[in-house]
Amino acid sequence: MLLEIALRIYNRFRIFLLSFYAKHEVSILATLFKLLHSKVIRIKPISEIIYLLLVYPAARWAISGVPVCPDELDYFLSNFENGRFAVGPCRCRIAHQSCSHPLETDIVIKEGFGIWKELFPQDYREISKEEALEICKSSHSLGMAQIAFRHMDIGSNQNFFVICNCCPDGCLPLLSFKFYGEKKYPFRKGKKEAQVKKELCKGCGKCIEVCPFGSRVILNNVAVVRNCYGCGLCASFCPEGASVMVRRGVRIGRKP
Repeated sequence: MLLEIALRIYNRFRIFLLSFYAKHEVSILATLFKLLHSKVIRIKPISEIIYLLLVYPAARWAISGVPVCPDELDYFLSNFENGRFAVGPCRCRIAHQSCSHPLETDIVIKEGFGIWKELFPQDYREISKEEALEICKSSHSLGMAQIAFRHMDIGSNQNFFVICNCCPDGCLPLLSFKFYGEKKYPFRKGKKEAQVKKELCKGCGKCIEVCPFGSRVILNNVAVVRNCYGCGLCASFCPEGASVMVRRGVRIGRKP
């Protein structure tokens, strides 16, 4: 009984905070973009203060992202209780207006559907799951990663509210990841990871070009995966079919 009451209070508080974030999201992202491109943040003590007080807490506990590769998307979008989706303009691109990628790519789901649709009825339109998949597919073909974001998720992996189509030149989480590095920025990893069929790899470097996480290097004319986050762009763009996505922890050629 007490646990149910505590969870109810927690969820109401969480929804309140998510609504507050939605109202101020563009301003928050615009401020972060200016900070990441300012001379001030190049001063190490200041960048560390911003990291400790803002960037790490936000990415670790408040709004955490996890990539979803193409062959997982249908299953991912089919497993929500209300099954409703709406698409609207990318809040990052609205905030900084410095990206040429398509604007209408933010797909709000679950609690995000109700909150963003109610707060911004002119910006978000309801779509089917099939249209959501088509938007993700089209974005992926342009080199954009599909990243699902959770709000105040404490171990349940359930509090998703949006799936974004992210590019490394405009996505604030990816820009923050690039600035602070993978050892400091707490981006979560997807359920699948890329592996390379060495006998097929020609060392062309296309996978390095499209990887938004900088997880690839070329060694001895063969692509090597260092620390895959699971977006699947390398597998989609590899001209030789050398990059493949497998369940995390499973090695190519071995039984699960």
